[in-house]
Amino acid sequence: MRILCKMLSLSLVGATSLLAQSDSAKIHDYLKSLPAPAPPAYGEVQRLALAANPLGCEDHPHSAGMIRPGYLWQRDGKPQILDDYDKHRAFYGCLDWHSGVNSTWMMISLIKGDPTIAVAPAIRNELASHFQKSNIDGELEFFTKLRGQGADFEKPYGYAWLLKLYGELKTWNDPDGQRAATVLEPLAKWMSEQYVLYLHSLNYPVRVGLHPNTALDMGFVLDYTNLVQDKTLETAVHETALRLFGNDTHCATGSEPVFGDFASPCLTEAALMGRVMTPESYAKWLDTFFPPVYSEEFQPYSKDIDAVHGNNRDTTGTDEEGLPNAHLIGLNFQRAADFMTIAESLPKDDPRVAVYQRLGTINGKQGYDKIGAAGYLGTHWLATYALLYENLVHGSASPSPNKTQASISKH
Repeated sequence: MRILCKMLSLSLVGATSLLAQSDSAKIHDYLKSLPAPAPPAYGEVQRLALAANPLGCEDHPHSAGMIRPGYLWQRDGKPQILDDYDKHRAFYGCLDWHSGVNSTWMMISLIKGDPTIAVAPAIRNELASHFQKSNIDGELEFFTKLRGQGADFEKPYGYAWLLKLYGELKTWNDPDGQRAATVLEPLAKWMSEQYVLYLHSLNYPVRVGLHPNTALDMGFVLDYTNLVQDKTLETAVHETALRLFGNDTHCATGSEPVFGDFASPCLTEAALMGRVMTPESYAKWLDTFFPPVYSEEFQPYSKDIDAVHGNNRDTTGTDEEGLPNAHLIGLNFQRAADFMTIAESLPKDDPRVAVYQRLGTINGKQGYDKIGAAGYLGTHWLATYALLYENLVHGSASPSPNKTQASISKH
């Protein structure tokens, strides 16, 4: 009987080995079948083009009705803009609050990576005008006085971007950056504390492909905790990720994309989990979360996202604003960034790494091919998501994402 069991065990090991080899061969064949576009050009000209978007909108106040009343607009018969709003608000431009925040992050990330960029003086001027003590005092007063449902204003997406911005400023070895970080610190500290409470309150994750997506926002927060030693928040993110997503399997990749989404629910979750698990544990988790890369269910990620043709479109925008479904263009950049993160998180010899990197390049190029069609509904934020992708490909002035010792020891 022992001999029979041993023979059976050896046969199972051999079958598993043959299956793994077969999968590896299929993965390599699939990689050969994918187009191999050159990575999008990214030099001084491209950086200036990206920088033009936040510089062009930072000082244009949100339209009445585009953001919560009381932040910028007062309603007394007809909307009236807050007196001296530019002295008591910091993020009043670029369509909405979170876009004002992530556009500021983009400018800081660009100047950190390229201090001699031609628009550096303009970026420094924006930083000086929006980051006076009175501006951030006004922001903090506004947020801390919100009550009821209003207290959820910009939580969690806007909070995550504010923390990411603070981390970028805090680690910028520059007098202007250090001054701005000091001014922003009270608001960042308060939002960090609130974000911890928010994570602890979650019974279930939000999986939509839009702003409140739990995994997407926690990824931005990890960018902050990797820069600034905020162990309380870092621990809360890691524990919440494992609690909410650790047992997930069989993500519905075949049902993507969804009209109006700018984030892939499956990819954002996979990218987050790659940052809180060891490479070996992550590879096993990914085995059951994603279908094989060569399967039919995975092919939506290799196909172009049509954001230009057809009748499946929101018609609330105007011709001047451009495509109402600009979110689908941003989805390409978000996919590209997630694929790069997933590839980086796996063991280096995992055959899927090359496929994920190729899919990242394919989606990045597709995003750039369409970015000019977005109009104002897109340009105030699409350039930010393009830079998220570029920073992963080319590196940035910020330290690269890493895994904490706590996550490595536990998983």
